Amino acid sequence: MSTQGPDFPQLVPTARSMSPGDFANKVFRSQSGIESRVQYGNKASNKTMDLEYNNITEANAAAIHDHYLACNGTLYYFGLPRSPKSGNETFSVNDGSESTSNRFSVTPFGMRYRYAEPPQFSSVKPGRMSVTVKLIGVLDS
Repeated sequence: MSTQGPDFPQLVPTARSMSPGDFANKVFRSQSGIESRVQYGNKASNKTMDLEYNNITEANAAAIHDHYLACNGTLYYFGLPRSPKSGNETFSVNDGSESTSNRFSVTPFGMRYRYAEPPQFSSVKPGRMSVTVKLIGVLDS
């Protein structure tokens, strides 16, 4: 059984926040207080990204809901296309057409995303909703 879900919908969020994650490591402390650290690997993991979609149509909210169900909730990982990452030029994907950063990119390290928790849906008014999505970056095995 594949653990790869469909790509996230091509929707531009109204707000997003990101935490770059950390490198796997182990801290060893002696009784005297001396600390040693050992790093396991050269790739950061547990990158988090929170996406907010304010005042979107019910059809767009349904696309996010259906995507969550297609990924079996928080089980499957998926690719994050350019649209959810767009808006900040220094955090855009390097697609070969320009020299930009790969901070959100899938390609350099095998980074995929999965839902950290179920999306939160709020009704704004008839036909309009706000959605909050919390994602976590995982390294593709």
